[in-house]
Amino acid sequence: MKQKYLFFDIDGTLVDPKTGTVPRSASDAIRKAQENGSLVFICSGRPYYEIQETFGIQRDGAIFSSGAGFELNGKLVLKRVFTPELAKFVIDKADECHIGYNIHCLAKGFSDPLWRKMVFDRLEGLPASIANRLLVHPVFNCGNLPMDKYAGEDIYKINVQYFPGADRETFEKAIAPLTTYVPINSQSNNSNSGGEVSPIDVNKGTGVLMVVTHYQGDMADTYGFGDSLNDLEMIKECSHGIVMGNGQDEVKALAEFVTTNVDEDGIANALRHFGLCE
Repeated sequence: MKQKYLFFDIDGTLVDPKTGTVPRSASDAIRKAQENGSLVFICSGRPYYEIQETFGIQRDGAIFSSGAGFELNGKLVLKRVFTPELAKFVIDKADECHIGYNIHCLAKGFSDPLWRKMVFDRLEGLPASIANRLLVHPVFNCGNLPMDKYAGEDIYKINVQYFPGADRETFEKAIAPLTTYVPINSQSNNSNSGGEVSPIDVNKGTGVLMVVTHYQGDMADTYGFGDSLNDLEMIKECSHGIVMGNGQDEVKALAEFVTTNVDEDGIANALRHFGLCE
């Protein structure tokens, strides 16, 4: 049996947003697929410092920051980062247009005052026990450092957030010719909150190509599992695109197979459909 390459988005695909966990049916089916010879990769918009969790599976590698980096066995294999000039242009334009932002570096994330205020305002709405636990969590602390602590590290991705008074039109028009831009969508299909900005021609699909090229594999043996707009290029690039039942309609339109919801054995049902976990 030829080796298969399985690429899994995290939020809304592997992880049930209601519980924050991977359903047992998904982890069991993925483990069986690996026993059958498949290689398993995380393919996420999350930064590197947020994909260290195992999510209950033994992965073979990870694509992070929406295709900007590829990690294998805990080591960075390839990266496609912003040039300092382009990063400065995007950040300066965000400041000019009153847009909040958070930048993904390898081990840390940095945020402007607008983004940090949003994060801490959200914490205030949580029960004290949860808020206090998040405040001391290493991922929270290393991912929301103030911009004045940024010391020139490589930037893999820039997330932006629109607030009242933001000049979204000017910002998006300015960055469009120079970057890859994807609207951020929540599980409620609200795509107006912000966006993900990556270097030009960097997306989850190019991340898949990095992995398969590294292994000298066959793209015919690629399976991409996703649910949201930043999964579009992965779904298109993989020979077999699988979209969760809870996914967005625009993504479902490109799928070879639409499975059930993440909390309705969606991953297990898809792997069985393709005969990968028999």
